[in-house]
Amino acid sequence: MKRTLWIILLLVIPHFAIGQYIKAKTYSEVTIDEEFIKDTLTIDAYLTKAVQYSFSKDKFAQLFFKKAIEKATILASQEQIAKVFLVKGIYYWKNYEYFEAIKTFNKALIFYENSKDSKNLSKLNYYLAESYYYVYSEDIAFKYFLRALNSYKKDNNDIGVAFCYNGIGTIYGNKNDKVALGYLNKALAIFLKYKNYKGISSSYINIANVTADNNEIEKGIELYNKSIASLKYKQDEYNLAINYNNLGDCYIHLKDYNRALLFFEKSLAISEKMDVKILHALIYLNIAEAKFKQGFYNEAITFSNKSINYAKIHGDMEIQALNVLALSNIYEKTGKHAKALQLKNEYIVINERSFRNIDQKKIQLFQSLNELENSQFEINKLKLKNESVYSKLQTRRNITYLLIFITLVLISLIIFLFYQQKEKNKIYALLKTKSDQINTLKDDVQVQNDYLCDLNNTKNKLFKIIAHDLKNPLSSIEAFTDMMLQNDDEYDEEEHVIFLNVIKESATKASEILNDVLVWAIDQEKPLKNKKLSLYKLINEELKLLEIQALQKEISIENQVGSDLNVVTDKNKVATIIRNLISNAIKFSFVKGGIMIQAEVVGKFVKITVNDNGIGIATADLHNLFIVDYKKSKLGTSHEEGTGLGLVLCKDFVEKLGGRITVSSKPDHGSSFSFTIPITNTIPD
Repeated sequence: MKRTLWIILLLVIPHFAIGQYIKAKTYSEVTIDEEFIKDTLTIDAYLTKAVQYSFSKDKFAQLFFKKAIEKATILASQEQIAKVFLVKGIYYWKNYEYFEAIKTFNKALIFYENSKDSKNLSKLNYYLAESYYYVYSEDIAFKYFLRALNSYKKDNNDIGVAFCYNGIGTIYGNKNDKVALGYLNKALAIFLKYKNYKGISSSYINIANVTADNNEIEKGIELYNKSIASLKYKQDEYNLAINYNNLGDCYIHLKDYNRALLFFEKSLAISEKMDVKILHALIYLNIAEAKFKQGFYNEAITFSNKSINYAKIHGDMEIQALNVLALSNIYEKTGKHAKALQLKNEYIVINERSFRNIDQKKIQLFQSLNELENSQFEINKLKLKNESVYSKLQTRRNITYLLIFITLVLISLIIFLFYQQKEKNKIYALLKTKSDQINTLKDDVQVQNDYLCDLNNTKNKLFKIIAHDLKNPLSSIEAFTDMMLQNDDEYDEEEHVIFLNVIKESATKASEILNDVLVWAIDQEKPLKNKKLSLYKLINEELKLLEIQALQKEISIENQVGSDLNVVTDKNKVATIIRNLISNAIKFSFVKGGIMIQAEVVGKFVKITVNDNGIGIATADLHNLFIVDYKKSKLGTSHEEGTGLGLVLCKDFVEKLGGRITVSSKPDHGSSFSFTIPITNTIPD
């Protein structure tokens, strides 16, 4: 059903105050005098003028927002700067510019978290949840709804709790009707208790939407009428227009097209009065559908074209696509198949463009948020740097005194040496000898320092990988554990099972990451333990460990290594290398594929090769396989996940054993990983 659920939520949330400061002080840290109060009134005047402009005149609004932020920054008041970001964010939010709203609200979020202002922080989290919901980032929206819900509960703000229930219920409306209705009815109960008629109307509409979408049309109509009845106590023309539109949609499903058109006309009259063009587009789309059902095809075409024009004004590609599809159906019904096919192709193009546009905006948003985070980091660095200026000046002063003292001592020494010419020559000779020794030591120290820097860089990159890979599973565990710790019995057993499964999967992923890191860490401390071993037997032992993994994909593995081929080396390291390479081969091989393990003597080395006929590796990716850096492990042919550290460990172990590792691959034809180790290992520990 074409409902206006997303518009409903836009209009029912309370107008909260959100803010941010830029290197400013709180009211308790500044002097509030007559001049300060005068400046705050000036800021209020700028903001009042800014929000009076419609979004079509946004450039004028931005001029006043700029003046307001400049005045607030000069005033150096955290609360005043926060107020400017609040009003600007709401301005974007009311004009459906949710990406810009998210950027503005995130500027405030950092500082509210630092100031621990729970009241404003809960409101800000709610705004962010709503904004992310409207840009189809429901997972992120859900996270912010939970944060806002917990804050409101701590502050005993029942109305805020109700609005959070409303938002969570809306997200579940597309996934689980039972859970959605549970949250929405909780919200309705709170709104009824406090006689919050706007919230009551909103809850009835959202419950009706879920009910009607579940094909309980008559019950949905009853709930829409209850919403209309509640508006008698709190006039809200927008919610009234939405109720009329949704009632019309219900009557289309009941095939009572005349009554449907009556409600659409009522909704359209209110929409035209309020001049909400996106609602015009939706209503005209519904009218066109009713006319089509009645067989009035020319009228249906007229109303679809009107809907398209309003959708273009607002930039809504989804409604444009639905209208083009409707026109295609009309022309097909009237026998104009060529025109119908042309419009259907146009529908596909518009629909794909809509998805690309949304994805592009999401990418731009997260790039902007990343830039914001980096900027804040730089600000904190500069702040720390400024705080240390006085300390550095004091240190320089002390150094100056020390240099003066040293200069006096040197002058005295020169005078003394003038009378000790013979001794001076001996001292020079001795100093030259010592200087040569120092230079030699310096070179040795520099070599060691370069080596330690390389090790430190490798460690830092490894930590970045660990932090990057652990962030997602640990965030999931944190969020779902927090939900299960709620003590108000709002989650049923089914939800608890879902949450526990998510926690289990996240914990398993984190455990795999930490296991690879543990293997690497233990290796850094343990010396090589070289002993004679049979490569054939060692490979067979590792194949037994991987047998289940191979059987699951019906992969055959052939050990072609000679039974008489022995080497003297560290068994654990060689076993780890072979296990990782075979495991990767299984992971990226197709079902019923084949893997072959070979070995040959090359001079004083043994070359061991693992071949597979799997998906292969792109040429551009080959040189990055063994590098410790930010990267994500690719999924296997059966969607197996990994940590991305296996090949890095293999390279590290091979080099410590005195060999080298290589790879050759062709996409869709398989890969071949080879490594060499000395037949008799003489590499020192």
